[in-house]
Amino acid sequence: MLNKAAEMPTKMKKAMKKILYVLGISAVAASTGCSRIDANTSNTVPTADNYAATVTSTHAGAGAVGTTSADAYATTPASNATVPGTMLYGTRTITEASFLTEAASSNMMEMQLAKLALERSSRSEIKEFARMILNHHAKASEELTTLASGMNLTLPTGLMPDHQELVDKLSKLTGNEFDKKYMDEIEEAHERDIALYEVVSTAAPTTTVKAFAIRTLPVLRMHEHHADKLDDKVE
Repeated sequence: MLNKAAEMPTKMKKAMKKILYVLGISAVAASTGCSRIDANTSNTVPTADNYAATVTSTHAGAGAVGTTSADAYATTPASNATVPGTMLYGTRTITEASFLTEAASSNMMEMQLAKLALERSSRSEIKEFARMILNHHAKASEELTTLASGMNLTLPTGLMPDHQELVDKLSKLTGNEFDKKYMDEIEEAHERDIALYEVVSTAAPTTTVKAFAIRTLPVLRMHEHHADKLDDKVE
């Protein structure tokens, strides 16, 4: 009985987190004006051979020349006025370039944490999950590099500050303490990514960026589902 009573706060906390997450997703979807992908949007990302030509053609009118740092795109307008090429993500205004930058950093963080899990976890199911994360996010990173190259965009080679902070924090943990924190944080990281990709999948002005978000979303949702189940086991 005591064990059952001790479990209640954690279970209630997870239930509340799920409710808040669903409400947050609904709010983000409402801000885009649509919660589903337009039926006319292709779910197929162009092959590597014709990818660069497609993006170059899409951006030709914007006069994109040379290689541009992602930081140059990551500015937030002072007001909520609609700016061509921007998307509203909660209270943040993002661009395709800032999305690609954030996605690249998140992928690197996921892979670094997965490597830590393979080194430090004693649970076979967590190691299996980590191997899946490494495989899937490595492929996503390759696609992001292709996307960025086609848009003359240089992606960061290091982590964003909040991603680096999380890696540093988990690097200090071992054993069961690491397992608990890893599964909790990886679940929340995927929830944030899903919310971000939902916005881009409906509002990105470039077809190839939108298509990347569309076909990555099911993978992120599958990861979040697995993380949720494992999180319950290690609580």
